[in-house]
Parts: sequence; structure tokens; C-alpha cells
Amino acid sequence: MTEKKYPLQTPESSQVEEAPTHYHLTTRNHVYPKNMILYGPPGTGKTYQTVNYALAMIENKSLEELADEPRADLLKRFNAYKEKLQIAFITFHQSYSYEDFIQGLRPNTNMGTLHFERRDGIFKRMADRARKNFDTFSQQQVFKKKFEDLLNELLIKNIDPETEEIEVYLDSSHRIYQSIIIFEMTDTTLFYKRRTKRDIIKNESKEMNIDILKNIYEDATFVKDAINQKYYEAVVQAVRQYEENHKPEKSLQQLQNYVVIIDEINRANISRVFGELITLIEPDKRYGSDNGLSVTLPSGENFTVPANLYILGTMNTADRSIALIDTALRRRFVFEAIYPDASLIADEEVQKVFKDLNEKILQEKNSPDYLIGQAFFIGKTMEDLPQVFNYQLIPLLLEYFPNRRDTILSILQGIALPVEEVNYQIKYKEATN
Repeated sequence: MTEKKYPLQTPESSQVEEAPTHYHLTTRNHVYPKNMILYGPPGTGKTYQTVNYALAMIENKSLEELADEPRADLLKRFNAYKEKLQIAFITFHQSYSYEDFIQGLRPNTNMGTLHFERRDGIFKRMADRARKNFDTFSQQQVFKKKFEDLLNELLIKNIDPETEEIEVYLDSSHRIYQSIIIFEMTDTTLFYKRRTKRDIIKNESKEMNIDILKNIYEDATFVKDAINQKYYEAVVQAVRQYEENHKPEKSLQQLQNYVVIIDEINRANISRVFGELITLIEPDKRYGSDNGLSVTLPSGENFTVPANLYILGTMNTADRSIALIDTALRRRFVFEAIYPDASLIADEEVQKVFKDLNEKILQEKNSPDYLIGQAFFIGKTMEDLPQVFNYQLIPLLLEYFPNRRDTILSILQGIALPVEEVNYQIKYKEATN
């Protein structure tokens, strides 16, 4: 299957493009869409890959980094995040409702009489949890001291009461001077003189711009005054050291990402389940963005979706009995195609059967949405194929080609598989000893 790329049909369009050929998709940076759906035929690893995608979103790593790690390590971290309630994994079905997902009333008879109580759904609980973390982190940023205040505190606490000067030591690699002595400060400038390594204080008045100090503090790569850069860096390092030594005892709350994974996202009535989310999940409408919006739930509660919450769905393109996502919701998601990858099948004979089978299906269907995924063949040998075909693939092909038994026989016989029709059933003949 690697010699020929499949034409790609996205859920939004029937235009023919080239499908990705690699199982692990490339990410040039670590910025992932807030709303993403992995789509493709059955058995291509969509649900399998949600572990990698969720970890990438939470840990700010590339998919390539995670692909090099042992699967057991990935699963261990994935389950740890589930325990910490940073990841929620759910599966949509035709009975899944708004009340399950967002909020609804549930009967309660614990008090001896029937009454109804409001109960939050899985998505709302995750959104509230993510917002609490977002708010805590944002408040810490507001209370973080400005550079000017840190500099002022540093100078006041380190001033020599006799000389009313502050000495800041340079890096030991400096060839001539060991320190600078700040003797005056205005709103815009520090005035200083230098002490040589022979302990001679120069009779001078040099100036240091506070705005440049601030720029170096905020961006270590900032270079404005190359000649005096070492003096600027010494003051900035002193400010950073002062800030580190005077941190509050309680560790600051880190901004965390949260992920809701929705397997088989197109199996539910999505518009009905998502409700108000149709507006709130757009990146620019998220809580914390410039155009952030909130909605009032039927209960009267105010609800928002924070910027640190990701939605990751999977969608089986072969399941045509399920209504596709409507246009309004579709445009709010980014779609990543996950198509068959023959390179993951070790046995060369099995790999050839896999490739030939998919080529035949593609010729008949003229669509990659009905291909067979590699999951059916990974770790299998030719001796395993009767079981695979008789109990998994032939029933699937009967769904792909209803009332077209001759077509199925033609496909399987066309790739030289030992199939026959027995008692009106298509069977892959098992080898006899």
C-alpha cells in the first residue's frame, strides 16, 4: 500500500487529494487544534492514536517524540492523567444525550420520595476543572511583580548604608572588571562606575537604560548595547536571583491542558448532544480569548469553555448508517486522516494480501473510506488468515457490498485467496494437513 497513495476524501469535500502515508502524522510545532477529529476506515488506529495525541496536547510535545517512546510508557502516563482527571475518555452512541454530556436532571429516591436533582455531564465537569486551573494560573500572572519593582527592591535591600551604593558582581570571565557600583537611579536610568580586578574604582559616571534591562530580562536573546552587554546581563542576573530567592513558599499553579476524547463521535446526534457548545468551542470564543463568550444553560448557570480544554474525536468513515456531522459543527473541527499503513505489518506475505485487498476495494468503491485497516493483520501469519477473514473481514465486506456476493467473491479470488461459497456463505478455506 506504500507504493500507491490513496485518494483522500475529507468529510467536507469529495475533492480527490493525496492521503498521508505515515501512521504517525507530522507536527512541525507543538500547537494543536482545540477541536480535532481523527477519521478513516476501520482498523487504521484512530482510537490507538488518541493516546499519543492526548499526551502531545497535555505535555506540549510533538507526535514524533512520543512515537519513539515505548507504548507501555505512554499508556502509563495516559492513565495517570486520567486518574488526575486531566483526560476523560467517552464513547458516543445513539442514545447519548445532552444531559449525559453537559447537564441535566436525574431522578433521586434516596430521601424516600422521588425528586430530581441537577447533575453535570462529563464535558461540563472537565470544562469547570480546566477553567479553575486557568483562573488560578491567570491570577498568579496578574500578581507577578513587574521588573521595575523587582529592580527597585533589589537595590533598596542591598544598598550600603555608608556609601549609599550597590555593588553588582560581574561574571568571573570578564578580563578587566570584577563589578559595577550603582550610585544613582532615576525612572529611566542607572548610573554606575566600575571596579577593576586590581580593586581600583574608576572615577566615571556610566549610564544603563532601564528599558533595555527589562527587555533582556524578558528575552535573554535581546541585544541592544553589545559593548556594555556584560554589565546589563550582570544586573539582570542579580534581579533574577533576587526574584528566585523571594518566591512565595507555596509553589505556583502551572497552566495545565485538559483533553476530552470522544470515540465514535459521529454515532450520536451531535447537534443535540453538543447544544450550546456549537458556539463556545470555537477557539476565538473560548474563555480567556479576546472574544470569549459565555452562555446560560437551561438551569440558569453561566457556562464557558476555557482555552486549555481540547476536544479529540474519532470517526469511522465506513459507517454510512450514521448521520455525518452537520455543517455548523464540522467547520469548528480540524480533520486528520488516518489511513491504512502496510509498513506496520511484519509478515511479507500477509502484507501483500493486505495491499492487494485494499487495491481491489478501492477499485470497486472508488473511495478510500472503505479500505481495511492494518489492525486486522498486525502480528498475523498466513495461517491466521482463515480466522481473520471468516470472522472479521468477510462480514465487514458483506456490509460494504450488500446484496453483492459475486463482487466479494471476485475481490477475494482476484487476489488469489482460497475462498468458496458453502451453504450460501463465503468462506476462506483453511489449509488441511
